[in-house]
Amino acid sequence: MSDFSIDYILNRAGVNSCITIPDRIKHEDNSFEPINYRMPMFDWLQYTRYKPPRLQRPMRQGPVKRTPGRLPRVPFTPAQLNALENSYKLSTYLSSEEANKLADKLGLTSTRVKIWFQNRRARERREKRERGEPAELNMSSSPCSSPERYYSEVDVDSP
Repeated sequence: MSDFSIDYILNRAGVNSCITIPDRIKHEDNSFEPINYRMPMFDWLQYTRYKPPRLQRPMRQGPVKRTPGRLPRVPFTPAQLNALENSYKLSTYLSSEEANKLADKLGLTSTRVKIWFQNRRARERREKRERGEPAELNMSSSPCSSPERYYSEVDVDSP
């Protein structure tokens, strides 16, 4: 079979089956004769942007690969979560000394405690945004937080 034969091209193009298309031929005496056309069905004709081909993926073997030196994720225990939530209700921000004490008490690293507090503050902001509550403005961080300070720096009498 040559590389340019129809059979070779159809086989290489991925013909998975043929479909039968019913039709009728009209004769001169106005009678119809049923005939069936066999048309090859190509795999690639069925693929679209919304229905891409299913490709076999290699199975992963061995342990899950992580960044070197990184430990597997260990979830918080219910007792640890309860203590963290209670501390968060008292204050949404911890000093480094408070974070160290809480970490020692719970058997965690201070970094995990600090990250938990960051994530908890982010979750609270997200939930407020979803409820439609206005964002709290932190006026103390603004450079012009007090009008007295602003007017003392600017000469009001000058035109």
